[in-house]
Amino acid sequence: MSQLEALTDFVTQNLPRRVMQGFDSFMDEISFISAQRDLGEGQYQLAVMQFDAVLSWERWPYREFDPKNLCALLLVWQTEQDEQPFMDAGLDRELPTLDVDVIDRDTATVVVSVKGASSLTIIEDDNGIIPFDGKRWRLADPEIWFASEASVYGADETGAPIGQTT
Repeated sequence: MSQLEALTDFVTQNLPRRVMQGFDSFMDEISFISAQRDLGEGQYQLAVMQFDAVLSWERWPYREFDPKNLCALLLVWQTEQDEQPFMDAGLDRELPTLDVDVIDRDTATVVVSVKGASSLTIIEDDNGIIPFDGKRWRLADPEIWFASEASVYGADETGAPIGQTT
């Protein structure tokens, strides 16, 4: 799942249905940072995409539901996100921006922009549409495996445990 999809799902699940009228989400200001590398398991990262995730509401009932609730939701969502794509690209995570334009006594147009970064990753697939390195590939969400425990061996066969041991 992309960051934009995850953010959209999070906001949709946590805001009242009344607020979600006229809602839209999309990517804007997309740029690429060269970060090619083999990710293992048949995956290859072509670049890191940096973008603005834009969420907009045409008729936010600002008197009924304070837009600061949206700010809090965005900050909570952001703190729970993976920092790795930002670190891979040498980027600092930026705080969201919020623009509120009052339409009338009860409603406003609300537009939020959240900086995002994600890996542009491909995986080998005979039916994929992307020709690369003499093979066919398709887009994929990267799957990264991390070791949770290990043993380090030095001069003899007595291992030193790493991680949680029971």
